[in-house]
Amino acid sequence: MSFLRRLRFYLIGFGIGLLFVAFFFGSKAAQCSYLPNSRTLEEAKIYPIVYSDEATEFIKSEKLDSIFVYDELFGKSEITNFGTDEVRAEPCRIYRATYRKQKSYDFVFEICNKKETKLTEIKKSGE
Repeated sequence: MSFLRRLRFYLIGFGIGLLFVAFFFGSKAAQCSYLPNSRTLEEAKIYPIVYSDEATEFIKSEKLDSIFVYDELFGKSEITNFGTDEVRAEPCRIYRATYRKQKSYDFVFEICNKKETKLTEIKKSGE
């Protein structure tokens, strides 16, 4: 077998290998977090967020927008009531969370029947 023929086979195999590596280790569109806090917050973001009257008034008075609520509150908060009976309640699981980044907020939300997320209470921490 001549050198050029072996080189051609080598380059074809190398190219196919590069395609496999790019496919398996390339950029991923989906993220997966195995920690309970992250999984719960991601689950809450999947369903439409419904605001209670109290939460709506507070959001208007603090001049918060829905992007802040979605990205910051439901993205970078810590849930404080894992291990309690509230998180096992039916039909709505109740979670209490704290947000301590740009501002400090404590809030309560419910995930109901895997259909919607209710933001039932929000307040500044320290109130």
